Order: sequence, then C-alpha cells, then structure tokens
Amino acid sequence: MAATEQRAWHVGTYEPLAWAETTVKAVAFVVAYVALAQALGRTLHSPDGIHVVEILLLGVAELGLLFAIGDRLIERELIALVFVVLNNVAHVGMLYALLAVPGPGGLVSLFCLFMLMGEVVKIAWLRTTHFTVREFSALAVQAIVVLYASIYLAALIVWQFLK
Repeated sequence: MAATEQRAWHVGTYEPLAWAETTVKAVAFVVAYVALAQALGRTLHSPDGIHVVEILLLGVAELGLLFAIGDRLIERELIALVFVVLNNVAHVGMLYALLAVPGPGGLVSLFCLFMLMGEVVKIAWLRTTHFTVREFSALAVQAIVVLYASIYLAALIVWQFLK
C-alpha cells in the first residue's frame, strides 16, 4: 500500500477462534466493569508492597493496549477498534479498583484468568492463521500475545500465592 493511500473503515472477517477469544475476553471485561462499579465512591490509597506489583503488571498491559488503539486506527477495522477501546476501559477500571479500599478481591483473579484464557485462544488462532500486522511477522505478533499471557499469569500468581 502506498504511503499516500488511506484505508477505508471496514469490518474484518473473523474465524471461530477469533470470536472465541473475543467472547472469553468480553467476560473478563464484564468482571472489570463490576470491579470498577464497586470501587466507585470508595476511598483510594497509595499502593505499597505487593500492591505495587499488582498495579505495575496491569499497568504494563494497559500501556500496550493504549498503543493498540493507534494500531486499530491505522488498520481502520471497526470491530477491532471497539474491542480494544472496551479492553482499555476494562484495564483502567481494574487499575482503579486496585487503588480502592477495599480492593476488588477475587474479581482481579477472575479478570486475569479470563484474560489469560483469551490470550491462549488467541495464540491458537494466530498459529493456525499465521496472522501478521503490517511489517510484523507472524512470530512477532505471537510473541506479543505470549507476553500478555505472561503478564496475566504472573498477576494470577501474585494474587493467588503471594497475598
């Protein structure tokens, strides 16, 4: 595609594994929205100790998702753009809930579990389709997803075993 050529907004074609990923992660989003709703109106605190690790893990994931918005704008794919915006809201909501007293409790573990499951489905989808994003190879795209899966797995370990 020439640098001056601009893509039109469109709806992509999604295979069953892509819809499965979307569905599993949508459950995670609902969990995060519930955690956010419960946290609204609660007192916020400055994190310390293990809470800093919790915030850093989800904060790194959120930072990457902010970049993903730009990618979706470049690609001009409507479903992917709406999905990544909802994903960002879910992560910001869970970060807010982690700052509230009391925190989200088991909801944060559920959120990370469903996000991890969604990433596992996405890895399977990427491996079967060899999906690429512009100049990134299929392996590079898969590596990014493995990084996200690692973040959610690390978060689960923190919340389940180090609290």
